[in-house]
Formats: sequence, structure tokens, C-alpha cells
Amino acid sequence: MAAPTDKLILIVDDEPTIREVLVSYFEHEYVPRGYAVETATNGDEALAVVRRRRPVLVLLDIEMPGMGGVEALHGIHAIDPKIPVIMVTGNESSQIAGDVIKDGAFSYLPKPVKFQYLDHLVAAALRD
Repeated sequence: MAAPTDKLILIVDDEPTIREVLVSYFEHEYVPRGYAVETATNGDEALAVVRRRRPVLVLLDIEMPGMGGVEALHGIHAIDPKIPVIMVTGNESSQIAGDVIKDGAFSYLPKPVKFQYLDHLVAAALRD
């Protein structure tokens, strides 16, 4: 279990395979650099983690049962507007991409995740 002082990256997705792929990526690329990784399966869990730990980055699925990603994005930014949120979705709609950016998302990442693109987004989001 990571110490609460670690820089936390939160991955929120209702699909176990997506969570596993992203966790594996971050454990390989970011844990050695002092980051911790935590997951949530829906918007409510995500908000609980954000209240408790204040992640330095959130990867947030748009389409989840219960509280969806857009509602969770608003909740995260109500808690701390400085947390960068990268929205992740299987929906390739440019309309959705534009909407989530307007709603305050840092960026938008389509599924299946392309790691080269993810690398660039994460590096940009974590820049101080």
C-alpha cells in the first residue's frame, strides 16, 4: 500500500480489462518515479478517492453505470479544480471530445488506448 504522501494517479473505469491495462502501464512507467496508482470502478468511488487523497492525475471513463464520467468530472473539479482529468472513452465522437474539454477535462483519450499518445498526454498533464 502506497503512503498517502505519494503522488497518486487515479484510474476510473468500470471495465476490469481497461483498468488492468492502465494500471500495468502506470506501474511500469510511473511507480518507479515515485507515483502511486489507485483504481475506482465508478464516479462515486472516484469522488471518494479524490476527497481522501487528492490525486495528481485522474484517468476517467466517460460511460459508466451509475454516476458517469462527465458528472464525476464536475464533482472532481468541485473538490479541486486544479486536478487534471483525462477522459477515456470507447466513443469516438468529436462532439463528446469537445464537450468534455469545455467541461474542464485536460484532454480526451479514445479506446483502445494508444500508449504513445497516452505518454504525451500524461507527461503534459503532470507538468507543473
